[in-house]
Amino acid sequence: MNTMREIATNSVTSFFIRPEAPFDFERSASIHNRFKNRLPDLFENGFYKRVLHVCGKPVLTNISSVGTIECPRLRVEAHPQLSISEANCMQTLLRSMFGSTFDFNRFRKVARRDRLMSVVSRELAGLRPIAPPSIFEALVIAITEQQISLDAAIAIRSRLIEKYGDVVRFDGKSFYSFPTAKALARARMNQMRSVGLSRNKALYIIELARGVEGGRLDLESLRKRNDDEATAELTKIRGVGPWTAEYTLVRGMGRVNSLPADDLGIQRAVSQAYFKGKKIGSREVRRVLTKFAPYEGITAFYLMYYLFWRQQTAV
Repeated sequence: MNTMREIATNSVTSFFIRPEAPFDFERSASIHNRFKNRLPDLFENGFYKRVLHVCGKPVLTNISSVGTIECPRLRVEAHPQLSISEANCMQTLLRSMFGSTFDFNRFRKVARRDRLMSVVSRELAGLRPIAPPSIFEALVIAITEQQISLDAAIAIRSRLIEKYGDVVRFDGKSFYSFPTAKALARARMNQMRSVGLSRNKALYIIELARGVEGGRLDLESLRKRNDDEATAELTKIRGVGPWTAEYTLVRGMGRVNSLPADDLGIQRAVSQAYFKGKKIGSREVRRVLTKFAPYEGITAFYLMYYLFWRQQTAV
């Protein structure tokens, strides 16, 4: 179960980070506002907010842009005040979350091979996905999204976070961290089921958390492995198949070539863009997106966001 910590508003450490250009902070952070239930990531009044675990303690992080798309500069306010070692730890964590995993200018050259993606890459210049702070989090996200709609998965995950995430009380509001492996390793099956998880998914997450907490799984070491090796290791984990592994590679490890082609959202986006809405499968997705190698995965992300953004602006 979660713990609660009250933080004084005047207990703060501030510093700046400089993501690689181009970087559109507002558009990248506001992706989380697509959904009603969007814990632990919040974007309000120009601030991206979430609770991160820094050197083992929950820290509320408020990030805002004080730069431009072509010269990005982000101001970070961490509550409570951090020691020098904790501040260094947080900067490393944020570089992982906001650091570029691909050269946008090279991607744009590849995108120009296709008329639609040429438009997409131009109009969404600076959009970059904000990565989860750990592979463990990315993997749990992937498991919760298996074979159900994204809306349903996010609602279930928000309830999981409210139940097991650490709570930070700040300025009269509650903010939640993503649950640690330790918290989920101690979870009971009936409690996990109560947030809406199926029995199998609850079991997969508990076993995954126990493996990480017990030291049997070193997920972060996968960042040093190539795609095939990382996929092979991930699929040894109970409940992790090819889609979950591919999703974790692109979402959690920034492997922008990794394409979870069985993803229904990607299939719908490719169908809408290239097949006039006709139902398609993973084979058609791979055939269309292969021409954007080595950026197949990030191309799918841009395409899905572009179609969503265009629908929203048309309303």
